[in-house]
Amino acid sequence: MTITTSPIRLVILDDHPIFLRSFDVLCAGEQGLTIVGKFQHSRELINWLRISHCDVLVLDYILQNDEMDGLSLIKHLLLHFPYLRILLSTSVDSLAVIRAAYMLGVRGYLSKREEAATYVSAIRTLANGQRYVPQHIAEGLTQVPLRKNDEEIAHGIYLPQGEALMPVKLLTPREAEVVNCYMEGMEIPEIAAKLKRSRKTVSGHKQSAMKKLGICSDLELFKYRKDLFK
Repeated sequence: MTITTSPIRLVILDDHPIFLRSFDVLCAGEQGLTIVGKFQHSRELINWLRISHCDVLVLDYILQNDEMDGLSLIKHLLLHFPYLRILLSTSVDSLAVIRAAYMLGVRGYLSKREEAATYVSAIRTLANGQRYVPQHIAEGLTQVPLRKNDEEIAHGIYLPQGEALMPVKLLTPREAEVVNCYMEGMEIPEIAAKLKRSRKTVSGHKQSAMKKLGICSDLELFKYRKDLFK
């Protein structure tokens, strides 16, 4: 591995001014980190990338309502700027969403709750051409299905870019059918009657689907519906 010796050119996209400001403080105390761009809107970032470059892009997953959703933005950026090393920085904690982001081509993920030193470590890791996968994410990926790809992500092995395997594709047809009915507002007894299956079977399909998606609660299932079921 070639270690980066020149200053790391860092760009941040985040719609929270205080978070952008925090990177000024972070980089002021770190040798070799230089902020070359800070943006609150994706269109500003995209215009900048057309004429400039960076070593690492710290990308907020959830932007304002008039922006593309997180996975669509990642896909758009890597389609047009495939060299980008994206560090996803977000409060999103859904393993299914994080997995999908890695499979689209992001190089690292960090929770916004992490300490500054962890951010520095992750940024330097990406700048040196490696993936950054937090330990708890690596462990989570080995506990749910999608064996081959999850193991590759967990161990930092490069995955060729291309169409992402969206989380819903992890489900069997019966699991997907039950979850879609549930997302439409149907209760377990109603789904059972509609699909002509027992309540126990329907409930089992729902629980199995949530486990595969890395979803722990009904609230989380609805919260990330847009990202899980495109």
